[in-house]
Amino acid sequence: MSKLGTIALEALSLPYWGAHENAVLRRIADCKTPRMGGNDRDCKCGHREVHYNSCRDRHCPLCQGAARAQWVNDRLEELLPTPYFHVVFTVPHELMTLALANKWIFYRALFVSAHESLLAVCANPENLGARVGGLSVLHTWNQKLAYHPHLHCIVPGGGVSPDGSKWIPGNPGYLVSVKRLSAVFRGKFLSALEKALKKGKLIGDVENIRSDLRRAAGKSFVVYAKQPFGGPEQVLKYLGRYTHRVGISEERIISCENSQVKFSWLDRKDGQTRKVMTLTLEDFIRKFMLHLLPKAFRKIRYFGYMGNRHRKASIEGVRKLIDPTAVTESSPPELLPREPKLCPHCGEPLRIRRRFEKSKYRVSRGLMEILTHGPEPWVKVTA
Repeated sequence: MSKLGTIALEALSLPYWGAHENAVLRRIADCKTPRMGGNDRDCKCGHREVHYNSCRDRHCPLCQGAARAQWVNDRLEELLPTPYFHVVFTVPHELMTLALANKWIFYRALFVSAHESLLAVCANPENLGARVGGLSVLHTWNQKLAYHPHLHCIVPGGGVSPDGSKWIPGNPGYLVSVKRLSAVFRGKFLSALEKALKKGKLIGDVENIRSDLRRAAGKSFVVYAKQPFGGPEQVLKYLGRYTHRVGISEERIISCENSQVKFSWLDRKDGQTRKVMTLTLEDFIRKFMLHLLPKAFRKIRYFGYMGNRHRKASIEGVRKLIDPTAVTESSPPELLPREPKLCPHCGEPLRIRRRFEKSKYRVSRGLMEILTHGPEPWVKVTA
């Protein structure tokens, strides 16, 4: 069992989780354990291994490695021959309470406002005067697992002319004024929350919400845009580490003993120093659960000419506008090959002898220890 799985198993006994939180904790606790089923593999040389299935929950740090690699590979195929910019939208601390109580509405307003702000500011003839496109990824945490919702956007440096006939390149070292972008974003975002409040969609005391919105209106919404360090490939790979998991990686968790969780975090204000933080199990899992996404909420979205409906055809059209001599070959998307599991002794591929069924019953912690570390996996087997 993973370290986070052990923590999740203990956290299931806490009394204040809802159905969604319980389901996520249960899947993380069961990930790569006998309850998820698996298979028994052997080799011609006599070596034998038992592999258990993953839970595939999007909050689990152990799962979806193949899906993450495929996503990064697909996005790399869509890169255009032009400079890129990394744009980050943040919101002030005064809105955190409102965000926690209304995650779906708050996150959706964050996406829509950021996209509309980029499109409006870049379309202004005083700035770029073109229609831009890009992708955005929602992050809600920092190194200490504190709640910090913000949006990462990757935007090509240029756009399509209003009539769609040509590509308008931007300044290689400058996208748009971040002060103007910040002001437009603040107006659109607060307006979206105000409309939701008037329609009665926000949970919480109306006067308190209005007070938070007024205080936030007096704050600066930090937005910055800079060229990706090392190129857009590095930014895509950086974002790829967070697109298919939430909160914290398994490698950062050092130990979980005596209801105390130790994990490492990177202090960027102290020269990128790696430090260790200790929390009680209850505090750690409470911080982790702050970052659970609402059901069916998409944390990766596209906007402008990269919108989902005709993204592939639109990107190929933009590629030809940038470089009319570019030759595009229509081919099916390239799927990354699945690496076979090899025998550690002779290097030959392992064969699957039998598969284990997924258990229908809850496995206690004591039984889980027996199943995981015992001499034989005690599970129902099918040929």
